[in-house]
Amino acid sequence: MPGHPDEAEAQLRAAARGDDPVYVRLSNQSDARPLAPDGGPGFRVLRRGGAATVLAVGPLADTALAATEGLDVTVPYAATVRPFDAATLRAALTDQADADVVLAEPYLAGTSAGEVAEALGDRPHRLLSLGVARDEARGYGTPRRHAVAHDLGSADMRLHISRFLRS
Repeated sequence: MPGHPDEAEAQLRAAARGDDPVYVRLSNQSDARPLAPDGGPGFRVLRRGGAATVLAVGPLADTALAATEGLDVTVPYAATVRPFDAATLRAALTDQADADVVLAEPYLAGTSAGEVAEALGDRPHRLLSLGVARDEARGYGTPRRHAVAHDLGSADMRLHISRFLRS
């Protein structure tokens, strides 16, 4: 799920060159700038810290960065989550005493939780999945209201992350 229109274009061009089926999820939400201009797979580390790792997917990168401002966390970003970049996740956790991972996805919460569990299968870890709730929300209107309805605004995200790190 690209976080910026420039990433979407790169992903669509790459998909058109291949023969494999590809799913590209587009949104009217957008980060301020492309963070993965090539649109390719893999996480790109936007911020480094030692207390936890907050994986930001697609258009939640700017929100995750705002939510974690001043917190001692690493923030990797992905415009493409399949194949899942287990190597970068593991590398982000090497300097962390505890493997605390927050997964911030702009779709159903926990969609990539299995990928995180598989990547960290040999290491004890905790995971907080943030995303769209399973309960059907109706009438939330704008993307901003959608984010608020699912606790995906920066203030709510920060609250959830802070509670998770304190527990």
